[in-house]
Amino acid sequence: MASLHAASANCDFSSQWMTSFCTRITNITTYGTWDMYLTGYGWHVDGYSESEINSNSWGGGAGKHFTDRNGNEDNLFLVVFLDSHKRLEPLGGYARQWFTDPVLGGLSIGGGFFAGFTAREDIAHYVPVPLVLPIGSLRYQKASIMATFIPRVPGVSKGDVVFFWARYQF
Repeated sequence: MASLHAASANCDFSSQWMTSFCTRITNITTYGTWDMYLTGYGWHVDGYSESEINSNSWGGGAGKHFTDRNGNEDNLFLVVFLDSHKRLEPLGGYARQWFTDPVLGGLSIGGGFFAGFTAREDIAHYVPVPLVLPIGSLRYQKASIMATFIPRVPGVSKGDVVFFWARYQF
């Protein structure tokens, strides 16, 4: 535990929120372990016909995560995948998830949020766009299936999307 306190010593801000966030990022970069991400499916809930969209959002990326003493995680990651129109889309940032205690030999359910950036060819020609989205996970030991809900944006997108990906913790 002494090393965790050393990490927070570099994060001395007047705002408790900034100190906490800085400590979380420092813990990920200093003490976190590497992850591999594989993207794979985007379920277009409505607003698109099957001929208009690409549901196979193949891609991948890497990241690091830090698990606290309660089993909850802080993550930094970057992935690149094929978007709904088969164009490359990068997605990266920070995620925080709270998990249930493991059952059945290591199965746990998590939920939290992602805050970061994406960029799309059809939205501002790859100008980075900030995002804050919910995340849900089903984790079994070192493997996770994760998902987020991306709501429609009037005038920008026609439908809601549930995006799925997998993560393996090294």
